[in-house]
Amino acid sequence: MISRRTVLTAFLALGIAAAAPWDHATWAQDKRVLQIVSPREITSLDLGDTSYHFRRLRVAETLVTIDPEGKLAPELAESWSVSDDGLAWIFVIRKGVRFHDGSELTPELVRNSIELMRKANTNSEMVSKLPISGVRVDGQSVVVTLARPNSLVADFFTDGPAIILAPSSFAADGTVKQIIGTGPYRITKVESKTSVDLEAFPDYWGEQPHIAKVHFTGATSPDTIANMAEAGQADLVLGLPQVLRDRVEATGRVSVKQVQTARINGVFVNAEDVRFDSPAERRAISLALDRKGIATALFKNPAAAANQLFSSAFPDWYDPNLPPSERNVEEAKRLLAEAGWVAGSDGILEQNGTRFSFTMIVGKQPEVSSLAEAIQAQLADVSIEVKLENGNQGQVMETIAKGSFVFGLTRRNYGAVPDPVATLVLDYAEENAASSVWSGVNYHNPEMESALNTYLAARTKDEVAAARDKLRTLVNGDLPVIPVVWYDYNVSISDRVDVNSVPVDALEVSFWIDRVKWTE
Repeated sequence: MISRRTVLTAFLALGIAAAAPWDHATWAQDKRVLQIVSPREITSLDLGDTSYHFRRLRVAETLVTIDPEGKLAPELAESWSVSDDGLAWIFVIRKGVRFHDGSELTPELVRNSIELMRKANTNSEMVSKLPISGVRVDGQSVVVTLARPNSLVADFFTDGPAIILAPSSFAADGTVKQIIGTGPYRITKVESKTSVDLEAFPDYWGEQPHIAKVHFTGATSPDTIANMAEAGQADLVLGLPQVLRDRVEATGRVSVKQVQTARINGVFVNAEDVRFDSPAERRAISLALDRKGIATALFKNPAAAANQLFSSAFPDWYDPNLPPSERNVEEAKRLLAEAGWVAGSDGILEQNGTRFSFTMIVGKQPEVSSLAEAIQAQLADVSIEVKLENGNQGQVMETIAKGSFVFGLTRRNYGAVPDPVATLVLDYAEENAASSVWSGVNYHNPEMESALNTYLAARTKDEVAAARDKLRTLVNGDLPVIPVVWYDYNVSISDRVDVNSVPVDALEVSFWIDRVKWTE
């Protein structure tokens, strides 16, 4: 990871190198700047860290993308196909594409970029997990060969860290020093990690943006974001916290679009710990939770109560026929007793000298703290003691690395790419188990491994459907992650912007700011 000082230096250099006068006649007299705000800052230029920022801002692009409806769509690859044996994926690279520094996108450059992705070893970079045996250029095409069939290659190439950058983006040691992409917007200035200025790129290969200039602000404080929306300082707030939606909408100066996303707010556990090593124990935890109460009181949306892992953001995976997950304290107690847990002298469950008591590290975000406190109180009703400790994500990851992790909160995104199996592979495939975090720690199930392999190798719709049903049954039955509430994504839109021009996609792939129009 490069240092903050290095990032700032690179940003300043980028501002000088990329800035250029805008001379497109269409916008010559339009001085308006689209002001957008997000609760996520740009913390570094490392592609495994915040590359999704530059994809969302339409600065950098991937071979394959996702349209606002969540479907795979061509981007830098104008088309792709798969060989009959499933071992070769052929991507036809789009002609006439230029980077923001004027250099040309070529199949050779794409091949080199894929080779760099293969060498990456971070959990964020899905391409590095593909069984790629070779990458070669064939005319205008790049051919990716696999050691074994994998049906998710195109999906993996939509991931944020799979953005294709110009060679000038990289320092001699391979680190990213500036973001020179191919998107409809180019960066003109970055100030630290909180502010980015963009302008439309006149040589973009696709349709020109409707708005020429954009200013992005990263603000992690929920109140700051709400205040900016209320005061009219932001045209778009991309990721308005659900708890502040009513307050912002009440001003009458904004509209709010909402979509249920592929993220889940839930509980994940150490499946090798004696307190959670059977599905029955995890089921008891699930039954002890009042999802509807939590969703209503903390997230202002009873429809967010999660009765299964995958939300309606995945129509093929979401089961609309499943009943709501109702709290059932008596059934939870019965399952725990059946698993051998009995009340100790202080009322807390115990088994063979082990107390059903553990510490949960809790982040500082208000909704996280409130969620932790609700879970603590509800598990106390089944004689489980949860001790809360203030901390951060880094501390949770440290306990996982040390093997001392027991129980925690997760906000897992199953929509990093269009098919949730890509994330399930990262979480539950045996070959990835050692690096898996924010999912079921130490969860092992041969049936899961078999179902994942079957899905990846499936060649017909019937095979895919059968494997999908098996996977859905396993994650909802075994509960390696216990879903609590689905995450709602809200976009606040000022009256200066045409509401109908603002797409909001459930997979949060892009802000689609190039499609946004001013109110006329």
